[in-house]
Amino acid sequence: MKVNIYPSLIFRTPKFSYQSELYDCWEELKAAIAISSDAFYQTIKDAKADELNLLPPKVFFTIWKYYNRAKFRSTPYGTFAGFSILKDALSNNETEIKVEQEQIVHHFIDWPYKNKLDFSLPELLNNNCLLFTNSSYYFTTTSIRYIACTDGLFELAEIDKDDFVLQILESCVQPISFNSLIEKLDVSEESKNAVISLIEDMLSLQLLLSDHDPNIIGEDYFKRINIQPALGVNEYLIAERKAISGGIDEKLFQAVPGLINLMQHILPVDSRDALKEFINKFRKKFEQKEIPLSMALDPEMGIGYDELEQAGQGDDFIAQFYGKQNKKAESLSDKLKDNFKNIVNNGSFISKDVIRLDKLGIQLENKPAVIPNSFSMLMSVSDDLICVDQTGGSTANALSGRFTMASDGVYQHCKSISMIEQEANPDVLFVDVAYMVETNVDNINRRKLVYDNQLSILNFDTSEHPLTLDDIMLSVQGSEVILRSKKLNKRIVPRMASAYNYSRSDLSVFRLLCDLQHQNIQTNLSLFIETLYPKLPYYPRIQYQNIVLSQRKWQIKKEDIVLLDVADCRKYLKEIGIGKYFKAGLSDQTLCFETENDSDLKAFLLYMQKQTKIYLEEVLIPEKSAVVDDEERPYLAQFILNIYHKEKIYNRFNKSASNESLVKQYFLPGDEWLYFEIYSHQQRSDSLLAGPIAYFLNAHASQIKSWFFIRYNENGYHLRFRVLLIDKKDGQALTEAFSAYLDQDMAAGLVSDLQLKTYKRETQRYGNDLIEAVEEHFSTDSEYVLSLLETYPDAISKYKFCADFVELIQNSGLLDSKSFVDLVRMMSDSFNLEHNLEASDFKKLNTQYQVYKKSDYAELNLIQQSAFNSFSSSFVNILNVGDTEKKVQLFSDLFHMHVNRLFNKDQRTHEMVIYYFLLKDVQRRNAMQK
Repeated sequence: MKVNIYPSLIFRTPKFSYQSELYDCWEELKAAIAISSDAFYQTIKDAKADELNLLPPKVFFTIWKYYNRAKFRSTPYGTFAGFSILKDALSNNETEIKVEQEQIVHHFIDWPYKNKLDFSLPELLNNNCLLFTNSSYYFTTTSIRYIACTDGLFELAEIDKDDFVLQILESCVQPISFNSLIEKLDVSEESKNAVISLIEDMLSLQLLLSDHDPNIIGEDYFKRINIQPALGVNEYLIAERKAISGGIDEKLFQAVPGLINLMQHILPVDSRDALKEFINKFRKKFEQKEIPLSMALDPEMGIGYDELEQAGQGDDFIAQFYGKQNKKAESLSDKLKDNFKNIVNNGSFISKDVIRLDKLGIQLENKPAVIPNSFSMLMSVSDDLICVDQTGGSTANALSGRFTMASDGVYQHCKSISMIEQEANPDVLFVDVAYMVETNVDNINRRKLVYDNQLSILNFDTSEHPLTLDDIMLSVQGSEVILRSKKLNKRIVPRMASAYNYSRSDLSVFRLLCDLQHQNIQTNLSLFIETLYPKLPYYPRIQYQNIVLSQRKWQIKKEDIVLLDVADCRKYLKEIGIGKYFKAGLSDQTLCFETENDSDLKAFLLYMQKQTKIYLEEVLIPEKSAVVDDEERPYLAQFILNIYHKEKIYNRFNKSASNESLVKQYFLPGDEWLYFEIYSHQQRSDSLLAGPIAYFLNAHASQIKSWFFIRYNENGYHLRFRVLLIDKKDGQALTEAFSAYLDQDMAAGLVSDLQLKTYKRETQRYGNDLIEAVEEHFSTDSEYVLSLLETYPDAISKYKFCADFVELIQNSGLLDSKSFVDLVRMMSDSFNLEHNLEASDFKKLNTQYQVYKKSDYAELNLIQQSAFNSFSSSFVNILNVGDTEKKVQLFSDLFHMHVNRLFNKDQRTHEMVIYYFLLKDVQRRNAMQK
């Protein structure tokens, strides 16, 4: 994977140079304070620069904190810091960027002002406003449910189902003017007032939105509805500094691709527990079914999201791998800790200033994690060092999106990033999620639309072709949640071009959409040594070549320092190893101190009054700054370095285009399919198949068209036994007959339960056009496996039967040689990854492969050979449809079900072994043919 650095840079600079003096900047600082805190400004507005030392200590300390922020912290807040963008900033001969000293301040009405706006619904309708459906609606048997929001709290609202209300909702899927809606509804003059009253009610209930409802994405809301700022209305400010010239030497970033590659191999994928739990619950309730997104998240009809709403002896070889699927990926952290064991003594780092990752001999995982097509490295430059604050994100647009409101340059920059993502994954739609609820936080969510599509949650949508919640279908395929647009028949991948912390939200659909940004990809590429070794008294600097990943840190306690004077404090700090500059605080709430500056140390001692135990972190101040203003004053700039690659990471979702209504999706008890669940110990299941089930099938062969079984281990191990009747009138009699065959085993406790269930076809997996053929194939597969059970083959014999079958498929020509090898390799890699195989495990597999190759196995008897031929022929016939991609998917699905039937326990582990052996077989055959 080739990782590239995007040539344009967005960077952020504090208001003042780090070499400035408070007394010289006092009036500018006072103006910035006036914007951020009027109450404190009233306290200090009359103070002169030469009077600052006369102010009360607490007042002066507050001023010092504001000034410290304005010199050392680059996160935009009012006018305390601003952003800049420089196109083609990386070159081989530039060493600094020049910016204008003066800030350009972009003024917007503060978002909370929207709550003070009050619009008359009759007046809106009279003015022919646009109407837009709250597309979160879905149906129960008797009602319409939808998401509403009152006073910042989301709720699941409900009204009685009404055909005319539904007609209005369907008519407003795209914004439509009131007059056009009335015309579309073909409303008579006599009923017009009643319809108008209904529409007003729907607006009040939030089933409909008007164009005077807010939009968080797109043209600024207040500008769009022509609201002019009134006197005294708070403003949201974004400060900008124009970049004049210059750039940064691209050689500084030469080590970045190597670092990203290292992080891909050593960091665990940041899996979301809520998403994993959702997948498990969805599989149990809906299996392969595709259902509306809103219904899936309904706490009654669906499964909600994030609570917001084997015994017996088995094969000794297989037992070695049992349970490895459940081994947490966090074990990679334990492996990572092993890399530091030589420099950690008794749980603490041996005195050391710098740990060099590139010289540590780190153990790499066999397969790198998949990373997003774009992400950001938030960093600063200190002479020849890159100092990284964080690396990752599901898209590079997350950190830059907020500035699109103020800069067309940033808007075009973000559009280019989204285009890179889209072109790498042409079979999916990236969709920016529009969400708002926290009035005092949502300013950072305001942005222009940088993706081709947006999905609005209780937002008015200003995009050209709105995607709506009611259009989105959800299914689980393998270990992935898949979203699909019905009208576009394309997979949807959510994006959030905002740095908003979505975990603050209690709206399940929003949380799910945001979690899906991180599904099966590594979005955290930062290494924080303190997460591996928490609460140590000292941490050295962590560095990869010239990239500083983590600064030196020292833990200090209040009692060690709070009673010291300035001179003794300075002495203490130097004794523990702190240099000229250090900082304290968390995340973006940090303060920077200079050990040689008495005012700074006084402020530090005041700061420590409210602490008990904190970490101090070294700060690297450059001798030559990467950013200077037009008067050569240096700034501590923070760069948003955008990193990207162009490899495809998302596959398209193929759904049968056939009409579901033409194929029956489920069969209730009493219909033509009988479906039994037989609960027993897994080791008893083969006896049940070869005994009572086989006897029942033989005795009633004249009444049974076909049958098949599947083994399941959810909610207790059981066999799923399905029987297609020639005449559904025989259902009651056959149910009684089958129960009689199990009566003895039930009485003996060998069968714990027998349940009659509704059979829901897996049309989402196999397609409506293939489901009947697949069911017939399952029948031949079940007949073949049942014939094998008569001779009790061991595991290696079953592996060889599978190998013979796969060789037949390979020789059939349905897949070319390369595609077939790629298929087997892909499946083998997937199962190896699922089982978290290590080097020692592969040695065991290789040893067992030699046993497998040398083993003899009994030949199939005539009945078994006939069943094998029918099974193979049926498999080939089903594969003989569709393109290569569909053949590959069908092969993996059908073969998976065959292995499920062959083995009564640990089926996925057996499947892992089979694919490993198959890959070796296929590679050996191909090598012999050359």
